[in-house]
Amino acid sequence: MQIKSSQQPKRPFPLWFWSIPLALLVGVALLIALGPEERTLGSGIRSVYLHVGLIWAGLVGFGVTAALGLGLLITQKAAWLRWLSPVSWVALGFYAAGVFMSMVASADNWGSVFLQEPRMAASLNGLAVAIILLVLGSWQPWLRVRGGLAAAIIFVLLWFNMRAELVLHPPNPIANSDATPIQFTFLLATALFVALAAWFVWLLRRTS
Repeated sequence: MQIKSSQQPKRPFPLWFWSIPLALLVGVALLIALGPEERTLGSGIRSVYLHVGLIWAGLVGFGVTAALGLGLLITQKAAWLRWLSPVSWVALGFYAAGVFMSMVASADNWGSVFLQEPRMAASLNGLAVAIILLVLGSWQPWLRVRGGLAAAIIFVLLWFNMRAELVLHPPNPIANSDATPIQFTFLLATALFVALAAWFVWLLRRTS
């Protein structure tokens, strides 16, 4: 007697599903290429657009991670965990890409990568702590502990950044810029990267 599996085979993704990240990446490329230059940095601001957009997308992801982690901490329901894992790891990927792009922006605008520059050091330390907390959380059998560790990441990152002095790193380019087109470009780059991060979370949820 042949036993039929009750689990339905997963259907392949339609073509339009794969066109979403392509469209978002094209949008990012066009935005960076056509975005306004800055009076001091000139065309060097293009790498900064990428750096800020990726970092902010990662922070948004860790903000969502905190909400999911607190939900898991309070309720211990597996539904929170099913979203917590993909959201947290995608957030980490975008934040790590933002840290890498900060090195590119440093080399582009300062002529070198200064790893001891306070904001750079804060970003690297925050990235290391985020990785440690996520890895430790993935080993935990206790849902409350895993939720608490995940929720702590965003607060650790913000604490590191708030404590870091502004030596070479400029202030917040969105809030402190006098040029509305530059502000709009930063915000739109962030929105496109957040949308791309959401697509990756969707992909991970569909394939898990």
